[in-house]
Amino acid sequence: MLKGAIARRYAGAIFDLAIKQNTLDRTLEDVKEIAQLFSIRKLSYLLREPQIPAKRKESALRQSLASKVLPTSLNLALLVVQRELVEVMPNIASELEQRVLDHRNQAVAKVTTAATMDAAQQNLVKRALEQETGKSIIMQTRVDPTILGGVIARVGDQVIDGSVRYRLSALQ
Repeated sequence: MLKGAIARRYAGAIFDLAIKQNTLDRTLEDVKEIAQLFSIRKLSYLLREPQIPAKRKESALRQSLASKVLPTSLNLALLVVQRELVEVMPNIASELEQRVLDHRNQAVAKVTTAATMDAAQQNLVKRALEQETGKSIIMQTRVDPTILGGVIARVGDQVIDGSVRYRLSALQ
């Protein structure tokens, strides 16, 4: 099975549990933290190493995570290690984050401008994107002078390119 499909399945399961237990925010934080932990190369190698007994891996994870994360999040980490899916954990975290955003009718917009926007401009762009997508927008902004002017916004798979550079290339 593909890693994306596996990640979606695990993210869906932990999402459903978090909804039932009313721990969505905390679960998302936990899963992101575990994914960050599992992305450390040395730790990832040790957790995937077949020479290390499964009981030893489990006890090490329980000792390091039990006091920091919810029991359901710990169980997810243990299951991922047991099923040798350590490298899929960052994908699970991404899929879970996307499910939480969809559940809340939110979307992340990565907005690029040629110059820094003031609060009024950011609010204007945010409202336009909310109207376009029908979702509440969480904006992440960055400045890239090479676009010359205007705005480039990425919301999920959708790209709205209103940059001067794009318009000039279209005229050519």
